[in-house]
Amino acid sequence: MTATTRRTAGRRAATVAIGAAGAVALLAGCAQEVPTPTAEEPFTGPMVTVEQEDAVVADVASVLTEASEERDAKLLKARVTGPALEVRSSQLKVAAERKDDSLVTDIPTDVLRSILPTTQTWPRVSYTITEPTADLEVNRLVAYQQASARDNYRLWAWVQLIPGTTMPNFADPELIGSDAVTPDDDSLAVTPADALAQYADLVTKGTDDSKNAAAFELPSGSQDLVARVQADASSVRENDGFGEADGEYALTFVPQGDLVAVRTSDGGAVVMGALDGNVRIKVEEDGEINPLTETQKALVGDKDATNELYVEYTDQVALYVPPAGSEELMRPLGYSHVAVAADTSIPDKKNTDRKK
Repeated sequence: MTATTRRTAGRRAATVAIGAAGAVALLAGCAQEVPTPTAEEPFTGPMVTVEQEDAVVADVASVLTEASEERDAKLLKARVTGPALEVRSSQLKVAAERKDDSLVTDIPTDVLRSILPTTQTWPRVSYTITEPTADLEVNRLVAYQQASARDNYRLWAWVQLIPGTTMPNFADPELIGSDAVTPDDDSLAVTPADALAQYADLVTKGTDDSKNAAAFELPSGSQDLVARVQADASSVRENDGFGEADGEYALTFVPQGDLVAVRTSDGGAVVMGALDGNVRIKVEEDGEINPLTETQKALVGDKDATNELYVEYTDQVALYVPPAGSEELMRPLGYSHVAVAADTSIPDKKNTDRKK
């Protein structure tokens, strides 16, 4: 964030000429007991003001707008990082290929709620919950990260909140701020890192086959990432032509190495991270399988169809993890399901194999 800092100058100390008599008086005074200064209480409030957060949102939005207008992912790097950079870069590639921006996620600048950091070291992360978009799409939960004191805050991740979801309460942003939570924090029902790993297993295997299904309360009236991924798989597997072509459909999702998390008022946490995922589809050797979506079609480009289709995803997710000892279950709060690569052959090395 580029900002102008206004400095308030204190009154300049007066210069005093000290003669010999004055010097003797000062030396004599050294024998007296010197008062011990009282240490100030450490500051425990938010490290960012609401006004500064609004400026971050506006600055990031201007870069997103410019990159979208130019359809140039290189312009993102000044104010976008983490999984958000992977996803937005793919969206701009697809927009350039299709000559259409309709699949680029809108991130509103109108903020419903700010969640400000109290972290006195770096990296620091702040969050916003946006108002619905102009087209009345659901609110977004957005994370901004500052890597060091000299860096600008950058967009790190976003998710679309699941319709009807209930967000947990946070501390008053202007008076208290919210504490960061480390990936291995054991004050929660499970650590943030384990929460993402369990959710990735649930996305991959579905509620019937994942041993972690009982740890989550999934929404009943809205679709979360588990339902979305499993519904896509079922629509292909249950297709008559796919069965006749001896089709095979496999998928894997694993958590990326980085995550961010913030404490909620009840002692739990909201955890944001990303899942690397891929879908591998194969039919009989003399068959063909075409891309299944407009995004996949754009990512495949002009390659001829074969009997294989491979699609990679970077899925941003947000979870609520209750405090240790709570009877509540973990809950998905939102997600972003975006394909970032596609090919007409299944590679030996996949995105889920990369070092975490």
